[in-house]
Amino acid sequence: MTSRFVRSLFVALALAAPTLQGCAASHSTESLDVQASIASVTLADDCPDEAGAPLEPGLIAGDCAEDGPCGWCTQTAVQLAISASEGDSSVPFEVVAIRLLTMDGELVDELEPQRARVFVGETFGAWDERIEPGARLDVRYDTSAPDWSAIGQGEAWRTYGVQLRLEMRVRIDGVERTLELAPVSREPEIVT
Repeated sequence: MTSRFVRSLFVALALAAPTLQGCAASHSTESLDVQASIASVTLADDCPDEAGAPLEPGLIAGDCAEDGPCGWCTQTAVQLAISASEGDSSVPFEVVAIRLLTMDGELVDELEPQRARVFVGETFGAWDERIEPGARLDVRYDTSAPDWSAIGQGEAWRTYGVQLRLEMRVRIDGVERTLELAPVSREPEIVT
């Protein structure tokens, strides 16, 4: 190699280095380390108000406002515990599917998420399904109710005490994960 060729090679590399470095920097984003688990499951009903929309989460007869909708109903819901590491920006959270299975893994029903809520202060409020850096969240998703009549082969009362497994597919910052809780069973229809 001639010294002229070597000098040309060094010049070419020196000119290309800032371009390569800038390209790498623009693609390196720090994603949060997010931990998520199912904290609890309430298998019950889908609680409509007088206009046909679901009641606020957790409303039962004793919780009704004097001028609001009232009735004895426990809302089917899944509660999650979510924590995130420190980082630069928030990441999206999405429910992909909620499946109710037998303990042996046979599909029983699919539940539809209806509302995402986060516990703030002393109550649940609307959640935008974003996880902020350093967050510690208690999240609740109200869901549609299982088809108890179909599960009980035409007799919904047969479903009380049956042990099931809940599987929840979620997408956190574009990566799908499966969360599970077992055993879960239908809530009794009593006021406690």
